[in-house]
Amino acid sequence: MFSLIRAQLLFRRGRLVATIAAVAVAVASFALLASASRGSQVQVNGTVQANYRPTYDILVRPPAAVPSEDGLVRTDRVTSTYGGITEAQWRRILDLPGVDVAAPVAMAGYVTQTAVITVDLTDHVAAGGQRQVLRVRPVFIGDRGLSSIADGPKYLYATRNALEFVPGEPWIEGKNYDSSALPKPPEIHEHGAAGVTAVCEGITGYFDTVDALSVSDRTEAHCWSSDPTSSIEQTPRPQVRVLFPIPLLLAAIDPVQEARLNGLDRAVVSGGYLNAGDTAAGIPVLAAGSLDLDQQVRVEIERIGGDAADKTGAGMRLDNAVDYYATQPSTPIGARAFSAQDVYPAVLDAIAHPPGAGGFPPAAGTSVVNEWWTTSPLTLADGSAAVVPYSGGEWGKVPHGMPDSKPLPMGLADDPVRAVVRHGRDGDSKTANAFLRGVGVYDPAKVDTGPALSRPPFDLYAVPAATGADDAARAALGDRPLIAGTSFAGPLGQRPHLLTTLSALPALHRAPYNSLDPAHGVDAGAPISMVRVRVAGTVGMDAFSRERVRAVADQIHLATGLRVDLTVGSSAAAVPLALPAGKFGRPALAVRDNWLKLGVATTIVSAIDRKSLVLSILVLVACALAVGNATGAAVRGRSTELAVLACVGWPRRRLFALVAAESTAVGAVAGLLGTILALALSRVLGVDLGAGYALLAIPAALLLSLLAALPPAWRATRADPAAAVRPAVASARRRAPQRIAGLALGNVLRTPGRTAVGAASLAIGVASLTLLVIINLTFRGSVSGTVLGDAITVQVQATDYIAAALTTLLGAATVADVLYVNIRERAAEFALLGAVGWTDAWTARLAGYEALALGVLGATPGTGIALGTAALLSSELTSTSFAVAAAAALAGTLLAVAAAILPVRSLRGLPKARLLAEE
Repeated sequence: MFSLIRAQLLFRRGRLVATIAAVAVAVASFALLASASRGSQVQVNGTVQANYRPTYDILVRPPAAVPSEDGLVRTDRVTSTYGGITEAQWRRILDLPGVDVAAPVAMAGYVTQTAVITVDLTDHVAAGGQRQVLRVRPVFIGDRGLSSIADGPKYLYATRNALEFVPGEPWIEGKNYDSSALPKPPEIHEHGAAGVTAVCEGITGYFDTVDALSVSDRTEAHCWSSDPTSSIEQTPRPQVRVLFPIPLLLAAIDPVQEARLNGLDRAVVSGGYLNAGDTAAGIPVLAAGSLDLDQQVRVEIERIGGDAADKTGAGMRLDNAVDYYATQPSTPIGARAFSAQDVYPAVLDAIAHPPGAGGFPPAAGTSVVNEWWTTSPLTLADGSAAVVPYSGGEWGKVPHGMPDSKPLPMGLADDPVRAVVRHGRDGDSKTANAFLRGVGVYDPAKVDTGPALSRPPFDLYAVPAATGADDAARAALGDRPLIAGTSFAGPLGQRPHLLTTLSALPALHRAPYNSLDPAHGVDAGAPISMVRVRVAGTVGMDAFSRERVRAVADQIHLATGLRVDLTVGSSAAAVPLALPAGKFGRPALAVRDNWLKLGVATTIVSAIDRKSLVLSILVLVACALAVGNATGAAVRGRSTELAVLACVGWPRRRLFALVAAESTAVGAVAGLLGTILALALSRVLGVDLGAGYALLAIPAALLLSLLAALPPAWRATRADPAAAVRPAVASARRRAPQRIAGLALGNVLRTPGRTAVGAASLAIGVASLTLLVIINLTFRGSVSGTVLGDAITVQVQATDYIAAALTTLLGAATVADVLYVNIRERAAEFALLGAVGWTDAWTARLAGYEALALGVLGATPGTGIALGTAALLSSELTSTSFAVAAAAALAGTLLAVAAAILPVRSLRGLPKARLLAEE
C-alpha cells in the first residue's frame, strides 16, 4: 500500500501541490491569526487592566445634578456645581462599610488677584528733550492668539523741569459747600523757565472707574521729572505700571482624605500642607506652583508727537490731556510681552504675605478678597454654546488704578457663554473682607492622579482643554488645545489653582459678601460639590469586583439619596462642541470637549472577546472549507482508479485506509510547510508567533486533511465500481439555443453539490470580512473619542487587518479551486466548443459568467449571515452596517470573477484533439 500511496502522490503532482498549498496556507493562517489575536488580547487586556481603576471608583454628586447622557458625564456640569451635598452626608458616606476614602470637593468660586508689571521707560525717554509724552498700550492676548483685547492706555508725561506738589484744602465732614465754595484740591506744578505752570488739578496717578471694563475708564496718566529737586513722590526712573488681573478658582477639600486619595501632601514643594484645624486669621491656601492659563499681555510703547507735550506743559490738565493725546500722531518705539505664568510668582508672593504678616511686595496686589464670583455651566443648544446676556451692573463698579482695587480681567468684555454672579461687598456692612493666607505651594505633576488613560477630565489637577474638531479649528488653534484664559465667563473653566479647607469656607459665606443663596450659586448649608469615593481593597475587572463597587454605590445612594456614578473602568471622551465667534477676533470654532464616558473598559474587553470568538470560529470554518474542497477534488479526480481497485478485490476498509493514508501524508507535509510559512510570515507581518501555535500547525494539518478526506473516502467505498469505471451516458435532448449567460447558469446548476461548496466557501469569506468590519465599526463607535478607547483601537488594528486578509484569502482560494475543478472536469466540453468555432474570448466569457453566478450565490447569503450575526452580537444595525454589507457583497462577487482568471487561462492549454478523441 505504501508504494501505491507514493506512486499516486508522485503521479498527480499538480493536485498534490495544490492540496498541500491549500492545507499549508490554512494552517499557517490559523497559527498566525491565533498568535496575533492572542498577542493583541494580552496587550489589550494588560492595557485595560493597568488603566481600569482611576484614583476613585465612585463619583457622588448632588441629586439635582443633570443625569449622564448615553453614559457620558459632562465635565462642565461637575466643575461648575457649587454645593448641594452637606457635610453630614459626606461623613455618612465616610462611615459606610466598604468605603476606604471619601474625598469631598467644594467649588468655592473665583477670586481675583492682581499682578503688577512695571514697564521701565528709561531707554525710551529721549535724551535732551525738554518735555515728551509716552504711551504704553496693554493688549491682552488669549484663545491661542485669536483674541486681542486692548486695555486702557497708560500715559507718562516726562519733563526736565522740577515738579512741585501743592496740597489742597481738606474736606470737612458735615460742612455744606456750594459749587463755588468747594475745597481746593491738591495740585502739581511744573517750574519752567517762564515761571510756575499748573500741570493739573488733583492727583494724576489714576482716575476712578465708572465702567469696570471700559477702555476709557481704565486709562491712566502720570507725571515724572528728571529734576532731583522735585518735591512730588515719584520713582527714580520713568516707568508706568500695567495691571494683570488673574482670577483663580478656589476649591475646598478635606486635607486628610485628599492626602489618602492622591498623596497631595507629598506634592508640596514649599511651605506646608493644609490643616483642617487651622484657626489662624484668613483663608489658608495651598496654591498650585504653575498657572495653566492661556493669557498674555503685550505691551506696546509709543511716543506721542505733535504739540501734545507743549500743551501739557502749558497748563492742560492731564485728565483732559489724555483725550487730546489720542488725536495726535504716535511712533512705535518698543514692545514687550508677559504671560500669565511670568507674573504668577508675584501673585504667589502676595498670597504668602497677607496684610498683618509683614506687608506685601510692591510687585503685586494684596491678597484681600474684595469680591468673588460663581459661574453657571455652559448653556448648550444642539451642541452649541450659547451667549448668555448679562446686566451691566453684574461686573460692578470698582477703581482700577491700584492693585488692591482688584481690577477685572479684560477678557470679561467678550461675549460670555456662562452666567456669572458677583458676590461683592454690601455697602452698609462693617465686616472686614476676607483675605487669602498662603500656607504652601504644591506641584500638580507630583499628585497621583491615577492611570493616564482613565483620568477623569474634571480632576482637580487636570487642565480642562478642548481640541479642534475640524481642519479649520485645528488650523486656527495651531494644532494646540484650547484652554482657559482669564475670563471665567468663557467656554472653558479653570482647574482649581487654590485649595483651602472645608472649615475655611464660612469666611466667604458671610457678610460683607452678598448674593449668598442657592439661587445665586452659594449653598452655605450644603457646600460640597462632589465626593470621590475609593472602595476598600483591590478592584479588578472581574465580575465580583464590579459587583462589590456597585454594592457600595447602592449603599451610598440609599444612605444619602445622592446621585452616584461608577467611574471605575471609565475614560475621557471627546464630545463635539460649537463655540460662537468672540467680539475680539476669535472665529466660531468646532471643538471637542472632554467629558467622562462610563464603563469604557468593560465595553472594550467585551468587544475584544466578542471579536476574538467570532474571528476564531470564522477562520476555522474557512480553513475546513478550503481544505475539504481541495481534498475532495483530489479524491474525485481519482474515482476511476479507486473503482478499478474495488473491481480487483480491494475491500472497502482498505480503500478507505488508502484515501485516509494519502490525506495523512499530505497533511504531514503541509503541516511542516505551514509551520515554515507561518514562521516566515510572522517576521514580515511583525506578528509574535507563539511556540504553541507554531507546533500546532502539524497536528492541525493532519486533522484537517483526515477530516476532509472522510466524506470523499466514504463515498468512494460506497460507489458502484462498474458505474465508476464506465460512467452512464446522458440521453441527448434537443434544446433551444441559449445565450452565453444562460449556458453559464445551467453549468453552475448542473453540479449543485460542488456549486454549494464553492458558494459556501465564498459566503464564509464574505461573511467573515463583513462581520469583522461591522464589529470593528461598532466597537470603535462605542469607545471612539475616549482616551482609553483610542489607545486600544490602535493596538487591535493589526489583528483586524490580518483577520480580514486571511479570511478573504481562504475564501478566494476555495472559489478558485472550485472553478478550476469545474473547468478541468468539463475540459472535453470546452474542447468541443472550440472545435465548432467558439473563440477563446467566448469560452472565457462563459467561465467568467459561471464565476459571476457563483459570486452572487455566495456573496448574497454571506452578507445576510454577517448582518444577522452582527445584530445578535451588537443588538443594533446602523446605516453604516448596511452600507458595509452592500460593499462586501459587491466585493465578494468581483472576487469570484477575479478568482476565475487563472482557471480561465488554463483553457488555452487544453489538448483539444486528445480530449475529443477520448470522448
